[in-house]
Amino acid sequence: MLRVNGVSPTDSEDEIKSVLISAQWHKNDVEAAILVLRENKTDHKTHVDSLHKIFRSDDRLSPEAVTSLLGIEMNMTSKDIKKRHKRERGGMTPFQMLKVTIVSLILSFLFVYAAMWYLHIGMFHQTVL
Repeated sequence: MLRVNGVSPTDSEDEIKSVLISAQWHKNDVEAAILVLRENKTDHKTHVDSLHKIFRSDDRLSPEAVTSLLGIEMNMTSKDIKKRHKRERGGMTPFQMLKVTIVSLILSFLFVYAAMWYLHIGMFHQTVL
């Protein structure tokens, strides 16, 4: 891409950025390309570290990045995705926990009273009736 536009990899970062941005590259891709171009080729460790930063990032792709990379239109925003992930990680809502607690208490009382009636103990004992 740079050679076609008459720019060498040793030129200034501003020139390289302008060429890549004019070719409609995403901002993160431009930064990654400059990182790869500017690294020391003899130091393999730096090369591996920079590649891990670029290709093995834990960051999620934004809908805008998916659109620019694949050309797929997404009707979601990053805010919608964050809200969805927050709901999934949170487990149960407080209202759901309250419902489960109330249903468990009611069922446990019903089973205790049914056992007392069946076994004729407690308030269903013959001496109490």
